[in-house]
Amino acid sequence: MTYEEFCSELVQKLEDKKNKLGYSKVKYYPDGFTSEDQKELATIRNTNIRYNKTESDVLSGDFVILYVETVSAHICRFTCRGLYQAYEENGWEGVWTDINSSLANGKRLAKMDIMELIDRNEYDALREKIFIRPLNYNDHRYELKDYVYRRIGDIVLVLYLLASDEHIGERHDVSSMKLPRVMMESWDLSEDEVWENAMSSTYMMSPPRMYLNPMDTYKPPYHKGAFMALNSDIGTLSAMAVPTVTTTTQMNGAIAMFYPGVRERIAELFGGDFYVAFTSIHEARLHKKGTIPPREILGRVREMNRMLDPSEVLTRKMYLYESASKEFRQLEL
Repeated sequence: MTYEEFCSELVQKLEDKKNKLGYSKVKYYPDGFTSEDQKELATIRNTNIRYNKTESDVLSGDFVILYVETVSAHICRFTCRGLYQAYEENGWEGVWTDINSSLANGKRLAKMDIMELIDRNEYDALREKIFIRPLNYNDHRYELKDYVYRRIGDIVLVLYLLASDEHIGERHDVSSMKLPRVMMESWDLSEDEVWENAMSSTYMMSPPRMYLNPMDTYKPPYHKGAFMALNSDIGTLSAMAVPTVTTTTQMNGAIAMFYPGVRERIAELFGGDFYVAFTSIHEARLHKKGTIPPREILGRVREMNRMLDPSEVLTRKMYLYESASKEFRQLEL
């Protein structure tokens, strides 16, 4: 059976098995698919980030998605190429083994709340709830000794567990807790692997954005400022530009400066080294090196910090990214 014949037959078989396997809808998304529906676009973006490590509104690869109605609706997503490989190795039995396993695990997790997940301490169940937040190291150092973190200058990136994420009108309520190191050490995984997966999950929750005008940060459309996306309309930055880097949610948006590839891409846009002024835990402002004295930038950071709630101060230092060495470091001024 050719791959194209397999995809066609797979979708038909999945439609026939909806009631038996317990999902409400089957959707086949072919390579190159896009949509004007915002929910479908969100699915495409998340799929591209998870499977292709890129942000785009155009799907890369063929996927089939099963929509499961439970206490909290969720989806089970499969690459058609992956299922075709299972078919070539073990026939349709191999395909159904993969699908049934994913469905069963998804339904089990959907019925559990965060405290039950924590009590069970199963990494596969918690994986998509682990994300990274930026904090000031000096302000939090005494409380961090039992948790998982990485330090860059006076900034610390900390692993958190997402307990709830709700939008109520214009209010965005997030409840989370630091990930205890003892939990992570019980998993049969290296810290690097846990960290890499957490960074990927954080990126999916809050993709990076660059706004060239401060007013653009006010309720921007999702696609605006997507400088890391394929075919982004941000192709270069003038030497005098002072862009703001944050995330789509703008909550703890300074984490965007630590996403893989972000600093390298900004150096390409600027055509060289640049200073980073973290004006809160939510954002960073950038200056091309050589356009403004770093002490002047540091003065603005300190002035901003004085106006912030102390919990929103990320750093009291200046940072520099050097493109030749790809080094990101704190400056002592």
